Amino acid sequence: MKDNNYHSMVSIGNNLNIEFGAVSTMSQLIMTNHAVVNYLKDDVGNYPRLTQSAMMAMYDISNTFNYVSSIYVFRLDKNYINIGKEVTYINTNIIHHPKFQEEIIEKSGLYVIRVNGDGAFKTKSGEPIISFIRLINDMDTQKPIGLIAINLTTDILRNSFKDMTSNDRRFCYYDDKGNVLLGEENVKEFQEIEINQNRFEQVAIEGFFSTKILSYFQVPNTPFTIAKIEFLSFNKYLSSQAIMVITIIISLTVICLIIIGIFISVYITNPIEKLVQYMDILKLGWNKRGNLRLSNLGIGYLKNIKNNKLIEINRLIDELLEKEKAMQKAELEVLREQINPHFLYNTLGTIADLALQNSADEVYDAIETLGNFYRRFLSKGSKEITIREEVAIVKDYLKLQKLRYEDVFEDEYDLQEDLLDIKIPKLILQPLVENSLYHGVRLKGEKGIIKVSVYEKDQWVHIVVYDTGVGMNPEQIEFLMNENNNKSFGLKGTIERIRYYYDTDDVFEIRSEEGEYCEVDIKIPL
Repeated sequence: MKDNNYHSMVSIGNNLNIEFGAVSTMSQLIMTNHAVVNYLKDDVGNYPRLTQSAMMAMYDISNTFNYVSSIYVFRLDKNYINIGKEVTYINTNIIHHPKFQEEIIEKSGLYVIRVNGDGAFKTKSGEPIISFIRLINDMDTQKPIGLIAINLTTDILRNSFKDMTSNDRRFCYYDDKGNVLLGEENVKEFQEIEINQNRFEQVAIEGFFSTKILSYFQVPNTPFTIAKIEFLSFNKYLSSQAIMVITIIISLTVICLIIIGIFISVYITNPIEKLVQYMDILKLGWNKRGNLRLSNLGIGYLKNIKNNKLIEINRLIDELLEKEKAMQKAELEVLREQINPHFLYNTLGTIADLALQNSADEVYDAIETLGNFYRRFLSKGSKEITIREEVAIVKDYLKLQKLRYEDVFEDEYDLQEDLLDIKIPKLILQPLVENSLYHGVRLKGEKGIIKVSVYEKDQWVHIVVYDTGVGMNPEQIEFLMNENNNKSFGLKGTIERIRYYYDTDDVFEIRSEEGEYCEVDIKIPL
């Protein structure tokens, strides 16, 4: 029961973090939009024109996202623009107070989640809102140029458990101060509960006719705690007639099992035991026809089994093993198909911008690089490629990414030449480099380094991806590799593919220091 509760609570927390990930994507689109950036950096007073363009861009980007109540973009001179679906009141004194901005500045571009913006925002209806706040840095100088606050309705919390509620199961969210933020029916019942900010707790409250199970779980990377009350009752579902029917069914079942047991013993178990004894004699080379009396119920014909039957069994075992290998290969193909197609769309959009702004040579070079990338990417359908080809894919990929983020990172390579023609499973390096760019270097808010190294040590080939991004602490690494975590498909999928391919679990190591670096070391048996 406790394990089931824990997994259901973790699932709800994962659902919520997935929604926040979508909001993070929306905020990045707004922060990097040209109209918004021009509004934030304007110092000559072109407010009317720039304000209208920025607000239109904010409308266009946020239109397809759920749960948005209002969006505010603040300049450093305390001016701001906003859009919204409902009336939201703002206290700018709180927004610009140093204590309010302290944690946001420390995050260096990562987002902060606060209820009602710690008092900075309030809706006309009085319903609480979830404020998603982050610093906006200049992509060229990496210096702050503004602040964005996205206010979300509590539907984002309710949606995380909407498919799990029932008459006997209710959920509630608490904020980081232990106050009820969102509850379904009987909110008073949740208000009477005192919770601790622990990762997971479960308490059983025994009643005369039912048991009340209270569970609560602190959702990682958020200030929220999800709580669940579930009632387990038996007597209200069972009448005296139902109990009598169940008793009769159980009695008949026991009688049937006894009869079946006797039948199996007489007609199956005993003949099989005799058959096993007979086969033991055959293994010793006794090939004469034995005086073995078996029933005629589908077992008697087995008495003529010889060594050729054992060969047939071995053949069937080999066939099953081949089927198992084929199934594993099919699973690897499914993993390979998970690569996100948005990279192609974004790259084509960037090339289109180059065509309008830059020379034909730059456009031709970009298109040629994209063509090389996908030609190597497909590899004529091969499932294995050399390390040299894998590195070439990464170089093309990062060259294309520099078209969009030219001042965000530099790539370096330290490759042991005599190892580069070793064949490895295709596309195990590109997902790691993509993680370094999107989840490491970009989030740090300053120019970083992505380095790929290949070297041999102790009969292992080490393929290492190192970045100077935001890094991770041990708890984040453990959560990243947790089997219930759906946010790290690229890394986890790559690790599983290598484990299948080389039939060993010890194929990777993650070394990281929060705020400094992250290094993923893939180990290939030499």
